[in-house]
Amino acid sequence: MGGKRHRGKVTPEVIEEMKSLREKGMSYQKIANRLGLNVMTVYNHLKKEEKVEPMEEKEEKVEEEKEEKVEEEKEEKVGLIERLKRALGRK
Repeated sequence: MGGKRHRGKVTPEVIEEMKSLREKGMSYQKIANRLGLNVMTVYNHLKKEEKVEPMEEKEEKVEEEKEEKVEEEKEEKVGLIERLKRALGRK
């Protein structure tokens, strides 16, 4: 019922196949059976991959928030300068 048995290190190609099957809705057990792997091997590799992607997204979000904060600070400084100019009677 299962596919080829993999021994030793799981290759990047096998991990890509795991991800592809998982995206199609296949269970960890069915992926393991199809690829001839232990279900925990499949689970561990897919969970490891899932943890990497959100971290990249988090880094992008942090970078965007930093840029937004810099823009807000610029606007606040411009507003402060304008108020000071008005207070001093300058344009």
